[in-house]
Formats: sequence, C-alpha cells, structure tokens
Amino acid sequence: MNGPSDPGSTRGTALITGATSGIGAAFARRLAAQRYALVLTGRREAEIAAVAKALEREHRMPVEVILAELGERSGQDAVAAAIAATPDLEILVNNAGFGYRGRFHERELDRHLAMLETHCAAVVRLTHAALPGMIARGRGAIVNVSSVASFIPYPANTMYGATKAFVTSFSESLALELRDTGVRVQALCPGMTRTDFHSRLGQDPSRVYRDRGLQRAMSAEDVVDASLAALASGKVVCVPGGNNVLATIFATKLPRAVVHRMIGRMLDVRRRRSR
Repeated sequence: MNGPSDPGSTRGTALITGATSGIGAAFARRLAAQRYALVLTGRREAEIAAVAKALEREHRMPVEVILAELGERSGQDAVAAAIAATPDLEILVNNAGFGYRGRFHERELDRHLAMLETHCAAVVRLTHAALPGMIARGRGAIVNVSSVASFIPYPANTMYGATKAFVTSFSESLALELRDTGVRVQALCPGMTRTDFHSRLGQDPSRVYRDRGLQRAMSAEDVVDASLAALASGKVVCVPGGNNVLATIFATKLPRAVVHRMIGRMLDVRRRRSR
C-alpha cells in the first residue's frame, strides 16, 4: 500500500512491528507526523489496513503494510527481507508481542515457544537485518519494546517477564557495542499502559487500569513521547512514568529475597480476593 506523497519529502523510513493498535499504532502516528515513511507489520489484516489508511489520509505520507506472524520463522523472514530491502531505514521499532496469564506448567508448550519466538527471536532477527545498513550509513535507531516486568519476577506470567528481561539485556549490551557507530538502541520498558493488551486477555479494563499503590496506567501516546524524548537524549533504558521508575528502583535495589517475599505476599492477597 503506497501513500500519495513524494517519498523524497520524507525523513527516511520507520518500520514498526505490532502496529495494529496500542503502543505500535501510537509510534506510527508520532513518526508519520514527523515525516517518516512507514512500514507497518501486524497480524490483523482489516485493522492494520485501517490504521495505514488513516495515517496516509492525515499525514500524506507513504505507508506500506506487511501481514506477518512474528511467532513463526516465515513471518520473521518476510519482515527481515523487507528491512534488508529498505535502503533509507532510519528507525526500527520492535513492538510486536502478546501476553497470557496462567501457571507455567498449565499452559501449552507451543504457546510458551510462540512467545519466545515473538519477543526474542524476532527481535534478534530483525535487529540483525537492520544493523548492516544503519552502520554503513552511520545513523539509525532501534527501539525494542520491553516492560517493567523485565526487572521484576512475574509469576502467572513467567514467560512474559523472562522474555522481556532478554529484550532489555540484549538492548543494553547492543547499545554499548554500537556506541561509536551512530546507531542508537533503546529498551523501552513501560508499565501498565491503556491499550487493548489486557482486554485481549479477557480482563476488564475498568478494573485493570484502576490506580492503586504505585500502579498508574499511562496512555500509549505518553509512553511513545517518553521513548522518543529518551532516544533523542541518548538514554538506553527508558522507563516511562515516575511511578514505574520508583517500582523499578525498588525491584532492582532491594535484596532479591525481600523482593520475592513482597511479591509472594501480593500473590497471597490476590488469591484470597479471588475466592
């Protein structure tokens, strides 16, 4: 799907995975407004086509859509090929992801492995495809969407926290490795964000997004604004929202045994409430 404007008037191309809704769609809106041509990937054909059409109409920028399941190697290969074929790729946003709840041994293994492919293997393969061109041009940026869950044990979401921990660590190491190349890498670690993520898990948004304790839900637009500001300043790990920063400090500075006890008590409270 090609937009109506002259590609020569753009600042380059931004490729965003998981751009159908939420943080990915918010990145698409912000970057289109900044005059980037877009390549958007997603799984839901009608929804992502609607996003692309709206962006083309509002910003008069070219938008291409790639339908891809990044939990499968064929989908990863298709997007990696598109990246390699984009000579003016300026920004890669690895945002595609999903969640589910349940005890690890009670969920089917294929679901765990699909999350590993989507959150980890796809990030590695797409980043590997993007870097040669960016390094050769001496500029570019990669934003890997992680989570505050990457710093905190996350029972009942064991694979989610574990895969996001990989994304954060991978991004930090890569940013240091590339520090003299002109290519920036960021781990974006949002906390609770108002998207369709939780409703797709069957949860009631009015309950999930209720402010309690350190938990404060942010909008996807505020998360993206924080990410882009941090990217401009060269910050590698971006944790949007003061409450999320505070929670992350608690989780990383306290002894792990203390963190485990605190989370265990929270789980006990939730179990009692659910009875």
